[in-house]
Amino acid sequence: MADFEAVDQLEKRFKQTVEKIESADLGVAFSGGVDSSLFAKICGDVGKNTVLLTVGFARQTDIDAATEVAGTLGFNLHYDLVSLDELEDGLRIVLAKIEFDRMVRFENCVCFYYVFKLAQKHGLRTVVSTNGLDELFCGYTVYKIRYGDEASMKRLMENLVDTAKKDKTEMDNVATLFGIKYVCPFLYDDFIEYAMHVPLNHKIKGSDDNLRKHILREVALEIGVPSQAALRAKKAFQYSSGIHKAIKELAKKKGFTKNKAKDAGFRNEMEAYINSLRCFP
Repeated sequence: MADFEAVDQLEKRFKQTVEKIESADLGVAFSGGVDSSLFAKICGDVGKNTVLLTVGFARQTDIDAATEVAGTLGFNLHYDLVSLDELEDGLRIVLAKIEFDRMVRFENCVCFYYVFKLAQKHGLRTVVSTNGLDELFCGYTVYKIRYGDEASMKRLMENLVDTAKKDKTEMDNVATLFGIKYVCPFLYDDFIEYAMHVPLNHKIKGSDDNLRKHILREVALEIGVPSQAALRAKKAFQYSSGIHKAIKELAKKKGFTKNKAKDAGFRNEMEAYINSLRCFP
């Protein structure tokens, strides 16, 4: 466990960071995991009018988890379960709006396309997310591989934060489709500087640490986030939301296979399918 002072200081820093968000009415991209639950709780604690937003793609996993935690925290939650037919329309629109350089960025942008659409439907003008916390608090599995080499872990952290900032610019482009302001307060420079100096042993305990982000979880429990959210293991948004599986299913329905994709020079059937949407919008 991190010492009490470190947990207390991080809680204060979270509140200060959320207080800097100009809008009083916030739509929070919400999964029911530790990051978004902690964030939502703090938004409420500092007096923000907070509404939670969740999307799923042909599956209910994130929606069910988010609904349960939202109810425990006492927040209103809006959600949308996106069908495969509706998803293909979204894929085409997002492809026309962003630079496609890797699947994970594209999937996240498509997820947020539907989050922004949901926000607009409910009259929200600002959507906030916890992007940056996995990068800064060792949320990703790759940190386990680098464990023991502090310099390498710090370089990795810096590179992942830079990538998150670049991805945020693409999310901004998608948000403009709905007149939404997209805010990532944990990618503010002052928060990044603070978080980079939080000791690594407060974030990850070893090369076999499958939980990670320990000090975040301690803050979450301290402020009243339910344990099922505070201690929920990390699962990437594109998997928990079901979008990765949904795109794969769409590719299969359209006749794309692994072998055909590789013969055409693509790494998998999903990339071949996405390329077909880009070539024939």
